[in-house]
Amino acid sequence: MNLRQLSYFVRIVDLQSLSKAAAVLRVAQPALSRQMRALEDDLGTGLLVRHGWGVTPTPAGQVLADHARRLLREAQATRDAVAALSAEPSGSLSLGVPSSLALAMLPRLSAWFLEHYPKVALQLLDGFSASIHGLIMSGRLDVAVLYADRSLGPLAATPLLREPIMLVGGAGRLAAPVPVTLDALGTMPLILPSRPNRLRLLLDQLRIDHGLDLDVRVEVDSLPALLDMVRTGQGFTMLPYSAVHDPVTEGRLSAAPLDPPALSRTLVMVRPLDRIPTAATGILERAMRRLVVETSSTMRWEPLVDLSADDDGDPI
Repeated sequence: MNLRQLSYFVRIVDLQSLSKAAAVLRVAQPALSRQMRALEDDLGTGLLVRHGWGVTPTPAGQVLADHARRLLREAQATRDAVAALSAEPSGSLSLGVPSSLALAMLPRLSAWFLEHYPKVALQLLDGFSASIHGLIMSGRLDVAVLYADRSLGPLAATPLLREPIMLVGGAGRLAAPVPVTLDALGTMPLILPSRPNRLRLLLDQLRIDHGLDLDVRVEVDSLPALLDMVRTGQGFTMLPYSAVHDPVTEGRLSAAPLDPPALSRTLVMVRPLDRIPTAATGILERAMRRLVVETSSTMRWEPLVDLSADDDGDPI
């Protein structure tokens, strides 16, 4: 078993196809099949199940894929750490954030890295917090942003920001900055993500704490679809302001705070404890801290970061 075989195997599992993996890896399919048979012989167990449409990992293959991803990332981190001593940061770097934070953070980080560190290949993704947590725990992410109110596991966590959750409606439906009372909230048709979405769980706790009856008309687990449904007047939703800053500013949506301001979320920046941070990882973490501080007034964030140890640099 060697790193090349593990790299081949992970690519096959991700693509669910030997032929597709061979094309991506630029390896002849018979040669790739021989490598996989050698890996199975070495480990003494079957790793792939062949189907008419492709392949899937056996239980043993899934365990190997999870561990292989960690090993491959550690190998890359070792290369990057050595290279960082004599050259500018390079290599791949992955970040995952909740979908409601993606528009406020990912485009700015991407543009800044492209300008200042073009040799760093960024892999950016968004999703539900539970999915992001699973990805970083399985070794598929280098850095992630998660809710602070969850059991994080073996992750190094740094407080990042706190932000209020606001009521969001179609254009002109809410007269911001006039707040909406909790009693009024209980009478409004709501469009919300389904459980166990973290925002939905926060709303559930608000309902319990204040004895509210919420009129949930539709559950939808797609942020773009949810926002379009709200935009077209099908109902209201609850989101942090940073998730709707652009459409609110452009007049496509409206947003108002709650009275009392009873709902907020706290986010932390995390990375695996068992992974050596590269120079690029450190740069990303510093860039995220600075981004939060520099855009806090626009996005209505309360920064929870310490910039005292960060180097000065160009604005994000």
